[in-house]
This record gives sequence, structure tokens and C-alpha cells, in this order.
Amino acid sequence: MPARPDIDVLIVGAGHAGLFVAHQLQRAGRDVVLIDRHARVGDAWRARWDSLRLFTPRFADELPAMPFPAAADPFPNKDEVADYQEAYARERGFVVRLGEDARSLRRSAEGFDVETTRDRIRATSVVVAAGNYTTPRIPPFAENLDPSVLQLHSSEYRRPSQLPEGPVVVVGAANSGGEIAADVAPHRPTTIAIGTRRPLPPKRWRDPRWWRLAVLRDRVLDDRILPLPWPIRPGGFLEADLDRAAREHGLRLVPRAIGASGDAIRFADCSKARARTVIWCTGFRADHSWIAAQKQDDLISIGAHGRTPVPGLHFVRGRFLFMLSRHAKDVAKDVRRSPT
Repeated sequence: MPARPDIDVLIVGAGHAGLFVAHQLQRAGRDVVLIDRHARVGDAWRARWDSLRLFTPRFADELPAMPFPAAADPFPNKDEVADYQEAYARERGFVVRLGEDARSLRRSAEGFDVETTRDRIRATSVVVAAGNYTTPRIPPFAENLDPSVLQLHSSEYRRPSQLPEGPVVVVGAANSGGEIAADVAPHRPTTIAIGTRRPLPPKRWRDPRWWRLAVLRDRVLDDRILPLPWPIRPGGFLEADLDRAAREHGLRLVPRAIGASGDAIRFADCSKARARTVIWCTGFRADHSWIAAQKQDDLISIGAHGRTPVPGLHFVRGRFLFMLSRHAKDVAKDVRRSPT
């Protein structure tokens, strides 16, 4: 007879998504265990750059049954988010196994066999809430840079003082690239390579009232596109004012990076910039290699309600915290329907 699972629902990742799913399933009477590779709940946020402040207001970042602590600035910084997540996990009494990461997962007769960095776990259901895109994406031409050039991914950047003296090239101008370039420019000669230039947000961007309307719209209309006030636009805004950084701190704005050699990055207009440090703000890619399941282009198909072709396996996805929470709630509803 197959061995009975040790755990009803295993949640991989104890961030916002994992905590939201845990709350919903706990309320439904399901036994839940979370694992997280970090030493503390919230460390994924603590490890981000020092000046990071969310552009979603506190009320939109809340988890169920626990208000986000108030402060003078209605938009929390990254450490406040981390501390809130840690307090939430503690107050809700979740079982969280920290410093433990999933290494392999496969379907078994009674559910799932999960090998972690510490143990082997058998679970009836598994929810992957560690972020669908977790592996840094760095262009292949990065290998052509000289070893003397320090290369960091945006996930490794903390503050300008960690960088050696000398010119810095930031590749990528989405939110992380723009904010990091503006952060570094007052301290190092900085160039930012821009693929698609995003506009500055309107004044309502930092008005919590507009965000309340946006969240209400999102809940009521279920993401249908209508001509209503909305603080987010397709393609996004860039809150960092690159033109101002250029005027005040000499930030150099160039087209997208297309190559590298020696200590130089080459751009689409055939110009170059020498670099002592390159910060790759080029995003992340999904990595499903640890899951034994049918894949297309090395990825598992993720459909409605976070379902996958593997019964009992769900993923939580979402770009913003309030959207992530909504999708986590949807996933939890689907998991609740599955047998214990």
C-alpha cells in the first residue's frame, strides 16, 4: 500500500502569495506547511536595494485579517513589507520551515514526493508560490566582458557604496533599471541602456485614492479593459526621472545594449561605454527544471486558477502585490475543492 502523505498541502514560498494561500486554506480546515529558502520570512524583500519603496499603497498590500501598519508615507518601503510578512506568519501561527528549498517534485500514487534541501516530503497537494520568474536572465554576450568588470544582476544590487570606483553601465530601463540607475548616478559615472522608454507616471500615481478606485475596479470588473481612471497603463510607467538624473548627475541615456567585449558595452546606435561595473536589470525567467512533469519549451503550462496538467499542482502568479493576492485567493479556492 502506498505511504500516506506527511502533509496535506505543501506551499513552496512564504512570501505574499504563499501566506495568502495558507490563510485561505487554513480557514477551510486544510493542514498547511510552508517552506522557504530564506532564513526569515520576508528576506526576499530585505535583500533588495536599500532605497526601494513600493508604488502600491499600504491598503493594497494587505494580507487577510491584518491591516498593514500605518506610517507617514502611504507607500511602504521594502523592509516594512518584509517585517509585515514576518509578523503575519507569526500571528497566524503558520508552520513555516525556513532555510529549506524544494529541489525536486514528482507525482506519486498518493500525491507528491518533494525532495528539499533538508528532507523528503510527501504531500497531497503542492502550491508553488515562490514566484514564477525567479532565475536571473542575463544576455549571452555578458560572457564577452573581461573578468575585471564586476557584473551584478539587479537582484544582487544593494547600494552605490558596494560598487568599485569607476563607470557603471545599467542594462535595462524597466522599474528596477531606472531606479537603480537614478540611485547610482549621483555617486558613479553612469550609463543606462534603454530598450523601450517608459513614460513618467501621472500625478495620481502617488495618490492612494486613485489606487482605491483601481483596486475596486479590478475586483468588480475582473480586469476587463474599460475607459476608467486607472493608475497603471499597459507597458507600465517608470517612476524614476531619468531626464532629471541626466541633468543633475550626468546620467547618460543610450539605446539598448547589443554586445560586449573587453570592458565595454556596445549599443544599438553603435556607440560604446566602458564599464567597471555592469548591472543587468534584464529581468528573470521561469525555471521548472526541478519539477518532473510534461513541459513545452522546458516550462509547465499554467492555466486558469493556477492549474497545471499535473492534478494537485498549482502555481500562483501576479505582477503586483494586490493582483498576486487576488490570484492566490483564486488558487486557494481551487485547491480547497481537491480531496484531502
